[in-house]
Amino acid sequence: MDGTSDSTAPEIAAVDHKSADNVTLFFGLKRGSLTANGNTNGSSSTMGQDTTITVAAYPLRRRFFVMVLPVLGAALTGLLIAVALALSASVERAYEADAARRNTLLLSAVATAVPDAFDILVHNRPPNDEMTMRAQDVLNAEVHELALSCAAILTPSGRLAESEKACPALSARDWKVLSAPGATLFREVAGPPLVWMVASVVFSPSGRPVVVVTAQPATVQERAIGWNTLAWVGGLALALTAATGLATLLVVRAQREIDRRTAALAEARTALARFVSLHTRRNALSGKSARRCEATVLFMDIRDFSSFAEAVPPETAAELVTKIAEIGFAAVIETGGDVDRLTGDGLIARFDGKDRTDRAWRAAEAILSRLAAIAPARSVGIGLSDGEVVEATIVAGDRADATILGRTVNLGARLCSAAEGGEIVATAAMRMPPPSVNLVTTEAETLALKGHRAPVSACRYTLMTCKQVVH
Repeated sequence: MDGTSDSTAPEIAAVDHKSADNVTLFFGLKRGSLTANGNTNGSSSTMGQDTTITVAAYPLRRRFFVMVLPVLGAALTGLLIAVALALSASVERAYEADAARRNTLLLSAVATAVPDAFDILVHNRPPNDEMTMRAQDVLNAEVHELALSCAAILTPSGRLAESEKACPALSARDWKVLSAPGATLFREVAGPPLVWMVASVVFSPSGRPVVVVTAQPATVQERAIGWNTLAWVGGLALALTAATGLATLLVVRAQREIDRRTAALAEARTALARFVSLHTRRNALSGKSARRCEATVLFMDIRDFSSFAEAVPPETAAELVTKIAEIGFAAVIETGGDVDRLTGDGLIARFDGKDRTDRAWRAAEAILSRLAAIAPARSVGIGLSDGEVVEATIVAGDRADATILGRTVNLGARLCSAAEGGEIVATAAMRMPPPSVNLVTTEAETLALKGHRAPVSACRYTLMTCKQVVH
């Protein structure tokens, strides 16, 4: 923008329309990442804006390992134990039913060999020794043939017959269980060897119920249970382990994808945040469309830039603008200001808070001092204005933009246009620069500014030279 521009805000430099390369002219300036000398190094000052957006990825993998996997492991372990117990109980019930049928056949064999032994049960008389010996011989033969440990035929009044090896005695509780017709009782008798005993109620040929007890080593049955349990539980455990491993793999891959997309989202948001000011981001998050506030507005613009851009290659013009923009950006950030926008060959900044004018003066002085140190091909003019501004979000179609509006902003732009190279023009009503700022001023003058009916009283400020310091 030239010093004679009529626009409210600095216009976009002509060089931006001449070369597509200049599209990235200001987009390469990362907000909040400039050092005091204006160089970009990825670090932000204490008072600056850090636009690096950190987005925490959803911790799917950690929650799966900490919350889901232990519960899943406990559930699978409980399931395997339940399956093992169910298999063992199924084998025991099958054995109990088979043993009950075997007891019925055993009683029939004794009744066939010693029929008169059951006739005396009708009269509740005990059998004689001969009957008992004959019944015992039959039981011993059946025990040997069926590979049983023992066998016995009992009545509530006593033992009718028993094999050579006596069976474990029944308790009163066992007799209570066996009081119902057709009842059976299964019990494991600790060994070694481990023995399975089955007692069942069987009706004798005389019609009286008797209890037949048989016991058999459980080695074969336990081995069958072990192999069946191993086959079923092992197969189920293998399938569940494979499913859990697959789920874990999918969760890990999903977490990687979540991390990748989160990182990409954060990078995109960080990149987009470079194009907007801190206040714009805050307004976008708050959802407010407009508000009034007090602020000090700083406009900076390169003097006579259009003629310079027309006379030099685009790369040279872009280099100049970038160098000046970096210095201006850094000075604003370091003094706690916020760059509202970059405008081709200049910038608009704002300062908030009670000490906003002092910080705006320090930023303006820092810009002029650093530019004087490098002596660029073109100097800048700065305009300062303090007062009420309107923060507004302008929406048109699917596009939205946030900026500051109002008389204070317009006045700052006009004062910037009135400034010569190396000058700061501020309203006379604005607070004077703090003593630490090395600026000298002229007497207040009256400026007729476009868009303002009444003349504006303003002061011009320049850097204090060594001679002025000595004087």
